[in-house]
Amino acid sequence: MRQQLTPQWSIELPDGFQRRREDSHIVFWTAGITIGVVVFSYSGAKEQAALLANLRAKAQAEELEIIEEQEGAVIRFGTLQLEAITPKHTRLALHAFSTAENGCAQTSFYLDNATDLQQALKIWQSVSFTPIES
Repeated sequence: MRQQLTPQWSIELPDGFQRRREDSHIVFWTAGITIGVVVFSYSGAKEQAALLANLRAKAQAEELEIIEEQEGAVIRFGTLQLEAITPKHTRLALHAFSTAENGCAQTSFYLDNATDLQQALKIWQSVSFTPIES
């Protein structure tokens, strides 16, 4: 089901996800998968390039696995890392940014089971941007 995040940003989620608001974040969750989403704006392509450069530099400094792709006007940048929740429990985190010229949808996926990564990537790729026509 397509969920409208803002007038310009939306995301496609499989059935079964619940939704709640936490401050400026929207949280979607189902068994084993939690997705935190925040959308923010900036003033143009220069800021988009700076954001992507900063994300790339941080990921390289932390030696994280990087995923990058472009689909039309949307550039996607993401990192994968294991996070220790407790000494006996880790989860896989995909911190994913879908950027357009004037804004970004940041989606953070927290996966209890690494086998859910393909589903998380598919959901991330469904994030879409529709420019407001003037």
